Amino acid sequence: MSERVAMSAWFSSRLGLPGGLSRAWPAIAAIAVLAIVGVALLSYRLALSAGLAQMSRDSDDRLTLIASTFDATVARFRYLPTVLSLADPVRRLFRTPGDGAVVEAANRYLKSLNQAAGSAELYVLDTAGVTLAASNYDGAKSFVGHAYDFRPYFQSAIRDGEGQFYAVGVTTGLPGYFLSQRITEGELTIGVAVVKIDLTPLEADWVRAGDLVAMEDEGGVLILASRAQWKYHPLRRLPSTAVARLNASRQFGDTIENAPILGSSAESGEVSVELGDDDGVHEYALRARPLPAHGWQLLIFSDIGEARRHAMTIAVTAGFAVLTVQLLGLVAHQWRQSMKAKGEANELLERSVAERTMELREANRQLTSEVLERTRTEQELRQTHESLVQSAKLASLGQALAGVAHEINQPLAALTTYIASSRVLLQRNEIERTALNLDLMSSIAERMMALIGHLRMFARKETGATSRVDVGVTLGNAMRLLQYRIRNEGIEVVLDLPAEPAHVEANPIRLEQVFVNLLSNAVQSMRDRPRRVLSGCIRRAESTVTIEVADTGSGISADHMKSLFDPFFTTKEIGEGLGLGLSISYGIVRELGGTISVESELQIGSRFRVTLPTPTEPA
Repeated sequence: MSERVAMSAWFSSRLGLPGGLSRAWPAIAAIAVLAIVGVALLSYRLALSAGLAQMSRDSDDRLTLIASTFDATVARFRYLPTVLSLADPVRRLFRTPGDGAVVEAANRYLKSLNQAAGSAELYVLDTAGVTLAASNYDGAKSFVGHAYDFRPYFQSAIRDGEGQFYAVGVTTGLPGYFLSQRITEGELTIGVAVVKIDLTPLEADWVRAGDLVAMEDEGGVLILASRAQWKYHPLRRLPSTAVARLNASRQFGDTIENAPILGSSAESGEVSVELGDDDGVHEYALRARPLPAHGWQLLIFSDIGEARRHAMTIAVTAGFAVLTVQLLGLVAHQWRQSMKAKGEANELLERSVAERTMELREANRQLTSEVLERTRTEQELRQTHESLVQSAKLASLGQALAGVAHEINQPLAALTTYIASSRVLLQRNEIERTALNLDLMSSIAERMMALIGHLRMFARKETGATSRVDVGVTLGNAMRLLQYRIRNEGIEVVLDLPAEPAHVEANPIRLEQVFVNLLSNAVQSMRDRPRRVLSGCIRRAESTVTIEVADTGSGISADHMKSLFDPFFTTKEIGEGLGLGLSISYGIVRELGGTISVESELQIGSRFRVTLPTPTEPA
């Protein structure tokens, strides 16, 4: 006891505390600690609440975008069941049942239409659910002859006229979304047309985007997920009767494991759930978006660890700030007591303490400001980058679709005219002229299908595999994609192509993307120029192929040349570009082992030069 009293007296003497205050020192210390803990805890809760609110908003925005993409994907194939139900090769199956030639013609028609539409499979069932014709008729796992009357999409089509159902194929073992349409002859139901859609590319998009996303069907089972091990598992534990019904219908194969992803108490909204992965157990916030048209709901899991870490940083900073204020108060008290006790003799020492105190305060303020500013900047940069990349993708696809719409408008008008003319000729019994009209209409349709098919090939997700590519063909494809803009702007095109093909080892879609970016920039630069000439030139050398794209545009200033291939650098007006085209092109050319350079003069024009190595092995 005597040692404790002596120590307290010594500490009080060093701090200049009066006797009464020194006896209250343990209580003061406890209050100070409680203040630090209280402020830190309050800061943590406020920062975490704000972080979770922002995370919820971001999740809702992401869900909206993913739902729109999903609806657009399914909408691409909504018309196919109706097309099948009205197609003459399909209807002949029911008019002349058992005719081998009719079945063969229907099979070939379904296969051709399936390849053009990009669906997984197309097939036709009779009223007993037996497949009469299918696009995979010549495959090892053909649907022809198999009965699917137990499938809900067949039953819904017979009962209601149309149906939709997601399941694992009992014949192929591959999952898909089935859309069905009743086929009628007058008031009589004669069969069902079915389209199978492959939705696995959507899962690949989710994985590439880094999203933790899943699709829950009306039965509570995850049918799509960015984590492969989640598929065909229930989100929450299902009743035994529901599991038995799913296994009996073979919707997800022979059996489904009733191993839920979440515990029975986990809900969407503000409640967090713990999900294990390869790195351990993480805490996620679950958000859901219903898809009424399909009876499903889209789920997204957001890792709240980042929000907790950010909140902890703010809490620690706030705690240190309170501690610093307390220390400053203690130092100020000591300084005042020392001034009274020592007088002018200690003036120099007291001034030093005051200066040091100000330095500590300023250092703490700067540290707090830097932490908050850095955290805010990192979040803004991450969000801005994601938004810009997504905007660039959507903008490129929108421009291509707009061009194709204009390109096929005139052929469609011509088709309408030929159809009207053919009707008149048929009434006059002029068979030869009618046949000539039909040949012209077929030629126009083939050109439109070729144009649309190339746009689909350009827009699809490429795998990155390389092959021998004819640079002239690829440059011509890029020209065709931009043909409408070139013609609309009144641009003269001058091409200097070699007589023999010039091959390089490249991915054709990615190389075409480079040419589209260069040609698009050239067209843009000549918008306000009196003379508009777009030149393309291909030169072959012993081990390289050089492609030049030149324009008579406004040119590029010397100040901008050094930043031309930097990401997000652009000289266009706001809203006309993201500054990603040349940066992406530069990266693609470098990956192919080539180089890209530019020569430009103001008010004269620019010339971009891409040099690529030729294949090392002969064709």
